[in-house]
Amino acid sequence: MIVLDTNLLLRYLLNDDAAQAKRALRLLESTPLVTVTPTIVLELVWVLECSDCARAEIVSALRHVLGLPNMRLPNAAALYRTVQWFEQGLDFADALHLALSPATATFMTFDKDFANKAKRLDAFPTVALCPKA
Repeated sequence: MIVLDTNLLLRYLLNDDAAQAKRALRLLESTPLVTVTPTIVLELVWVLECSDCARAEIVSALRHVLGLPNMRLPNAAALYRTVQWFEQGLDFADALHLALSPATATFMTFDKDFANKAKRLDAFPTVALCPKA
């Protein structure tokens, strides 16, 4: 199994360097098992956002990459929840932090917008605002 770096996935998705995109495609087609870490997916989203990709385009790209037939994800359920919550309006990093947290915990934050969106989506674990002194 090999771990795919963000830059390899970007060349594959964006085809902004034809030679590297071809090499990435060849690697993806010839390698029996590949994986990505949650941090690689997070960086991928950040770079796609900086490349002016719309949220819907990013969601589509993530579903494509995470759904490759030879992709094995150590945190598959958390990554799929993250993509779903991102599609529904949560910030990707916030969604990833939440999805990787223990389901029975309380996720404490100062971010009122995040807490409200998470509650509206019935995301878990529960997101709560840090109490005032």
